[in-house]
Amino acid sequence: MLVRPVAAETLTLPLPAGRETHFAFETGLLELALQYAPGDHSLEVISLEGLSQKRMFNMLDDGQVNVLLAGYSREAEADLLQIDYPLTKGLQGYRLFITREDTFEALDDVANQDDLKSVCIGSGNSWIDTLILEHAGLCVVGGPGHNLYTMLENGRFDVMHLALHELRTQSVMNLLSQHGLMVYQNLLVRYPYDFYFYVRRDSKPLHDLIEQGFQAATKNGAIDKYFQAHPGIAYATRFLQDHPDLRIIDLSNPEMTEHNSADIHRYWLEN
Repeated sequence: MLVRPVAAETLTLPLPAGRETHFAFETGLLELALQYAPGDHSLEVISLEGLSQKRMFNMLDDGQVNVLLAGYSREAEADLLQIDYPLTKGLQGYRLFITREDTFEALDDVANQDDLKSVCIGSGNSWIDTLILEHAGLCVVGGPGHNLYTMLENGRFDVMHLALHELRTQSVMNLLSQHGLMVYQNLLVRYPYDFYFYVRRDSKPLHDLIEQGFQAATKNGAIDKYFQAHPGIAYATRFLQDHPDLRIIDLSNPEMTEHNSADIHRYWLEN
């Protein structure tokens, strides 16, 4: 019996222009998964100026692209097919605060969620993190993600937050230096959250192809090797090992569904 070869797929993924380096870890993971998927496939990143999340979803819906990178949300999981692999194994939900020198020491008094309510947190308007922080009853000031550093420098809020592994990127380190900001390393806010790849609901064969690639690369150990070799991930895991007395405030994520919580937690970092 002849086995029908898997047709070669070109995956087209939209990203905001200038953010290619920021998301290089995630796109590299997709390329790795494609290497382990059956067939011969490639990834094309389409960079567009001023690309919003809404426009990305519209492009997928219109067939202009065939795969999306997005933060997990109920809406995305309901409307699209999710590749069930949290791309940073949960590190995206491990958040450290960035602050000014004049508010740095005040964070020493924050030990729990109630204490944290006295701190105003800057967060991106379109970030799911913002919804999570607001759901926890915290003081949140929204703004465009690229403007948060300037807003913090100008005293619009007390702190802003980034994922632990993002702090070692050159662009973030440059922004911290440019705006005279500091990372507070004694307190971590943690919640279940990550980025995922999504395809249209009528693209089940493509969904299965990508998911097979992630499963095979996981079984082979290739993904673990990729994680260990990435400077940001290596910094994050080393930071957690080197700070056993780190104060951790756990928050719930109201966006988590029963499926996402039950199926995805097997990949979370602590596992």
